[in-house]
Amino acid sequence: MTGALHRASSREFAGTIEAAEDAEAWLVSQSGRLGLAENTRFAINLCLEELFLNAVQHGRANRATVSLWTEADGVRVEFVDDGRAFDPTVVHSKRISGPSEDFTIGGYGTGLVQKFSKRMSYRRTEGRNCLLLEFGADSGATAG
Repeated sequence: MTGALHRASSREFAGTIEAAEDAEAWLVSQSGRLGLAENTRFAINLCLEELFLNAVQHGRANRATVSLWTEADGVRVEFVDDGRAFDPTVVHSKRISGPSEDFTIGGYGTGLVQKFSKRMSYRRTEGRNCLLLEFGADSGATAG
């Protein structure tokens, strides 16, 4: 992505399932306020829900912060949590290879986040997972 970044908003949430719902509602309102395309809003919300629930349920996060930045050709979303270290950029994601009744639930979320974001990068800083996702201005699907 190119161009100047503009921090649109940021908010901290408790590490609970209920707070995941609050985070999604907050993100829907922020996405609407920013005038993001429906495809982009869907992609961001899908990724946030996956990241938040995994951080709480598997990483035992107590707090999570979601931040949005906009620029001319897209939006960036940073998800920061204080849970166990987990780098989704290096995890092999499972793929669905048959009828839905033939697979078990779990292990597909990282693949969804990779598919719906243009790019993602991870770092672990001061005991926190920091995941930065990039989305296009008019579509959340990956370019390739």
